[in-house]
Amino acid sequence: MGNMSIRNIPDRAYAALKTRAAQNGRSAEAEVRAMIVEIANTEEFGGFGTRLSRCFDGVEGDDLSFERDRTPAEPITLE
Repeated sequence: MGNMSIRNIPDRAYAALKTRAAQNGRSAEAEVRAMIVEIANTEEFGGFGTRLSRCFDGVEGDDLSFERDRTPAEPITLE
């Protein structure tokens, strides 16, 4: 596995990274690692929608073009 050091990260960007890492329950280093892996996978395999649609390539009935029912819903009454 490769290693790297990143220097001179702007304070604002580093603070945002630390916040994101905390929200995900990871260290800043683990968050950067996860971001790099996510970007690499997206570049290689496409985004989530692309990967999901590939799962259903050639499946019968995969045409999702249909007219939406725009009839207003009945009001809810709380009794």
